[in-house]
Amino acid sequence: MERLKEQTPAPERPASKPDESHAQLQPLLHGLPRHERMPMLPLRFRTARLWRNPGIRRLAAIGLLALLASLLLVWALTQYEAHRLKREWIARGDALIGTLAAAHPEWAPELPKLFAEGSSDTGPDAAAAGRQLAEQYGLSAEMENSLLPIVSSFRSHARLLSTGAAAALLLLLFAVLIYEYNKPYRAIRALAASLEEAVKRNEPLQNRIYGEGDLGLLAHGVQELALRLQETIAQLHRDKKFLKDTIADISHQLKTPLASLTIYIELLQDPRTKPEDAQEFLETCRRELERMEWLTLTLLKIARLEAEALELMPRDLPIAETIEQAVLPMRKLAEQRDVRLEIAAPADLLCYHDPHWLAEAIGNVVKNAVEHSPAGSAVRVEAEETPVFVRLSISDEGLGIEERHLPHIFKKFYSASRGGSGVGLGLPLAKSIVERHEGVLSASRNDRGGTTFRFTLPHRRLTNP
Repeated sequence: MERLKEQTPAPERPASKPDESHAQLQPLLHGLPRHERMPMLPLRFRTARLWRNPGIRRLAAIGLLALLASLLLVWALTQYEAHRLKREWIARGDALIGTLAAAHPEWAPELPKLFAEGSSDTGPDAAAAGRQLAEQYGLSAEMENSLLPIVSSFRSHARLLSTGAAAALLLLLFAVLIYEYNKPYRAIRALAASLEEAVKRNEPLQNRIYGEGDLGLLAHGVQELALRLQETIAQLHRDKKFLKDTIADISHQLKTPLASLTIYIELLQDPRTKPEDAQEFLETCRRELERMEWLTLTLLKIARLEAEALELMPRDLPIAETIEQAVLPMRKLAEQRDVRLEIAAPADLLCYHDPHWLAEAIGNVVKNAVEHSPAGSAVRVEAEETPVFVRLSISDEGLGIEERHLPHIFKKFYSASRGGSGVGLGLPLAKSIVERHEGVLSASRNDRGGTTFRFTLPHRRLTNP
């Protein structure tokens, strides 16, 4: 029955609801026994985890060596004292044999044999008579050891040797243990000093510990913490520079239209301004305000995309429909500039994307291509599938982008001077949208002298959301 009780599994505890607060769980956790608050590993796993520490293995080796040294020391002391006791016993026996042989010469041949073999051949009667005779003179097993010189000498000598040997062994063991005990603390102090220096100078850790065991895990965690701290500080510097540059760019872009609006308003307030001129000034003010609104909204979109504060809703959709949705608003602009828009995309080609945002990215690139294409040329949008990616290509027949400008055209407010009048935010916005789709947007010169922009998009999400 007892065995059956031990094998009966305990009832499972109901899982806590996800919406329970930390404050509600604390009283329950503190009310439970320690072994129910956290899972306890089996003894063999805890022993194996402890044995992974090099210090524990060294201490075990030191303990084993100390045990072997103690056994060897006891054996050596025993051998030494036995040899010394033998010499003293033989010396006293020689003196006694000499004395008895001088008093009774006829006993001389038997005395050495008698002392060497003991009392086993003399019989119990002789031993009892001898013991009775010795007791008459005070010699018995109950007498003080100090009255027997050989016993007293043996005891004092053995006590001195054993005490000295034990003290020396303990001192040596203590010194080794202190060294081993201080060894991980030396490593921790060096690691703490290196971490402090790394935090002060914002540099990687100079003192690294590569080892197994708990100290190695601690060192690895500290190194990871230092790297993340360094990355965080670097990101803060990049964010600060980005904010500074963005504010400078916005102020520079808004300064000109604001100055123009101020001038036009002053002219409108002048009673001498003709009605037809006033109407033209109002139209110019409207265009400048629309430009400022577009600039502000575009910058806000880029900031939200780069901060990952914008949630996309990707799904499997035909890429041809998204291309058509992006190109449709550009057809009127293409007609005005006498530029043909050609689309070559399979109707059954599916791509995992957000149609709204990807259409905006394609539309910005198509608009850029149309604005930089000469009259009578064509802008071609193509889509093809590879085993891993879906690739979109947007090619124009314009003047192309010089090689020195290609690495910079996706920077905000950068202008490659291809004759356009744009602010320089359409391509950065398109690049941010494509990167949020875990894709790549690139540009290069094509064989017709123009520029080709390539969207490389994965079939499926590459990373977990």
